[in-house]
Amino acid sequence: MKRLVSLAVALLMALSFAVAMPAGAEDLEPYVIDYYMLTNSVSSELSTVVEAIDALIQPKFNATLNLRMITWGDWFNIVNRDLNAGEKVDLLLTADWWQFMTGIASNYFLPLNDLMAEYAQETMEQLGEIFVVGSQVGGINYGVPTDKELAVNGGFLYNKTLADKYGMEIDETWTSYADWEPLLQIIKDNEPNVMPICTDGSLYHVNFISYTACDIGWNANNPDDPTLYYAWEAPFYTDELHAIRDMYLKEFIPRDAVSAETDYYNNHLQLGDFFLTTQPLKPGKGKSTELMSAAINKEVVYDEFDTYPLLVNTTHCGGSMLAIGSTSEDPERVMMFINEMHVNPDLTNLLAWGVEGVTYTVVSENPTIVEPIEGNSWTGAVLVWTLGNVFNVHLASNEPLDKYPLLAATKVGIPGHVANGYRFATDDWIDTITAVNSSMDEFARPLRVGALDTDEGLAKLIASAEAAGFRDLYAAIEADFTAWYGAK
Repeated sequence: MKRLVSLAVALLMALSFAVAMPAGAEDLEPYVIDYYMLTNSVSSELSTVVEAIDALIQPKFNATLNLRMITWGDWFNIVNRDLNAGEKVDLLLTADWWQFMTGIASNYFLPLNDLMAEYAQETMEQLGEIFVVGSQVGGINYGVPTDKELAVNGGFLYNKTLADKYGMEIDETWTSYADWEPLLQIIKDNEPNVMPICTDGSLYHVNFISYTACDIGWNANNPDDPTLYYAWEAPFYTDELHAIRDMYLKEFIPRDAVSAETDYYNNHLQLGDFFLTTQPLKPGKGKSTELMSAAINKEVVYDEFDTYPLLVNTTHCGGSMLAIGSTSEDPERVMMFINEMHVNPDLTNLLAWGVEGVTYTVVSENPTIVEPIEGNSWTGAVLVWTLGNVFNVHLASNEPLDKYPLLAATKVGIPGHVANGYRFATDDWIDTITAVNSSMDEFARPLRVGALDTDEGLAKLIASAEAAGFRDLYAAIEADFTAWYGAK
């Protein structure tokens, strides 16, 4: 009953915001923040959640929210189209691995230093210097980092329910898909409705750092090695491509992996109809518990282990950022909203969990521990690591109580890679980068899921990239990085 009363009060606030505004808010013109949110799916509870958010933010700075839930597969088509057309885009996700440098070069994002200093001082204090400075390009912030774990590693995530069913022994020293072959064969022989390997071509278990452009990066197995590699020519990378090809030929990887839409992978993560995949991981089994919270199939238990240790690099500081679109008509108001996402747990949890009693229930207090309501479409849709400050998010009932201390520990005392802090300015190379990426598209995913003969496919990919100007781009990045590294 107390929860229902709280919801009623929130709705009442929405009706009476004009008189409830704090001093100064009434001087602001009403503004609608167009938030382009990356999601796994579009939720049927969207309007209910937005009503509750409006009730919270309208009295504070006279803004309401137009929340557009955009799936992975639709993101670039919609967002780039609207920005290029001059449509109002106030708030959107970016990351070093998600169109950050090319977005800056395309003038998609506003510089935020002054806005952060004036309207998000609390956020800057919470983030700390390592996030604020580490996400800058030439001293300029184009995105406000999500406050979350800093160092991130990768490894394997597997279906523990099936492993236990067949009495499998998992060796946490395994680093290649090939190590799993006997177990994958058991799944293939006995579980016709389960894919042995679920993949979209990501190789999170391979310790390769790439955030410059066109799969150019570093071998992070040696954090002190400044050698710049092209992934498709690096033995530590191509060796795993050969192993993946073998997995494909043995039918451990579904044939539709090569042609599936972008949402294919995330859909199967929610369905739980697979045995093995590779993921960026979180301390304290954080990734497996996170996926179990969002899963449609609540009977599946996941487990995980890493294939290399934690190491700080540039892409971690910029691994999840909220940018303000260059077409925003009130960047100040948008920065107020970003700050609220960081400092107000009520807003963070509305975005992360939805509305209490509608999409989730509270099962205990101090700390607040919650469970999603079965059949709700909000909690499985949202990506919590994009929502400002994960440390404010209620714990799920299947998460460890020490989740946040474990995440906070990744921000202290973790070694950094020699390339940490480096970013390549793509402004003068945007056309070449686009051409090289386009030239590789035909071959990259087929190689990463094993659908192409590895040696033949690599030869074709490299030849195609070279024809598009790759060698000149590589030389420019190598010269720029060498100068940056020498000046450290």
